[in-house]
Amino acid sequence: MPTPSVSVVMPARNAATTVADAIESLRRQDLDDFEVILVDHLSTDGTLEIMRWIAQTDARIRVLQCRGSFVEAANLAWRESSGDLIARMDSDDFALPSRLRKQRDLLLSHPELAGCATQVRILKRSEPLQLSPPDGGYSRYERWINSVIEPGDIASQRFIDSPLPNPATMVKRSVLESFGGYSDPPWAEDYDLWLRVLDKGLRLGKVPEVLLHWHDGPKRATRTIERYSRERFQEAKAFYLARLETVRSLGVVICGAGPTGKEMAGLLRNLKIPVHAFIEVNTRQIGNRIASIPVLGTDQVAKFPGRAVMLSAVGRGSGRDQVRMILTAAGFNEGESFFCVA
Repeated sequence: MPTPSVSVVMPARNAATTVADAIESLRRQDLDDFEVILVDHLSTDGTLEIMRWIAQTDARIRVLQCRGSFVEAANLAWRESSGDLIARMDSDDFALPSRLRKQRDLLLSHPELAGCATQVRILKRSEPLQLSPPDGGYSRYERWINSVIEPGDIASQRFIDSPLPNPATMVKRSVLESFGGYSDPPWAEDYDLWLRVLDKGLRLGKVPEVLLHWHDGPKRATRTIERYSRERFQEAKAFYLARLETVRSLGVVICGAGPTGKEMAGLLRNLKIPVHAFIEVNTRQIGNRIASIPVLGTDQVAKFPGRAVMLSAVGRGSGRDQVRMILTAAGFNEGESFFCVA
């Protein structure tokens, strides 16, 4: 069998009710030049047997087992694959027929990109056959992640949340090899990979089309495993912010003295990053001090260009856009001298 151009890797654990549909969505791709590497990770519900049964009917599919950590399972999958492009897929999601072809074409036509994702449709899964639109935070996340398309926007907004939906990604093998694949930090291994890639100045893109249905079920790892919690994501943001030369040399000012701003201030101070001030619109807070950090009004923003990196810790409603307007008017550039962290 000729070496495929694309390898799809799918680690799975206890996905007996969904894995067959996920694999079938791959078998219906309009790209023939691909293989599928399935890795069973300690399943106890028949997932392995389903994988093996399907693999018997399709020579493009291989089944492996991993008894280590989930990160080890994810790394085993791509290391055992053979394609120059590695596409990730989760065992409870659904790929539209042109997903692999359009991602491959994007990466081939833009060799400057290290990898790419697609836009996604998030669906809430209550049972295997019962899907509904997302609500609350996931609805807002869907709108945001589908709006971040161009490499410059992906880089500049990387501290809001993970800018690439992991099960919709395709990455060059050479990139995974150079970074050693997924690492095993306290936070999400996929977000960590994108932050490492962007930290090195590499570029990531996105196909501006919904090509994956991302299913949010009650047993999804994001909801059940600590490393995918909001608190661990904030730790990841602080860690990689603290690696930026401008942040280390100038310190930061945090726009927003609410819970998110206070949390980020504490994380950065623990990493020896100076936090010079909070900026607030709430007049009752202006003039106070929070953990010895002064709270200033928005009229003080103009004092900080060239003296501090600004961090917007306001994410609800139109707050993020309002802070962007204030900082841009004061001469700050998003992705260089200011970042949103919520």
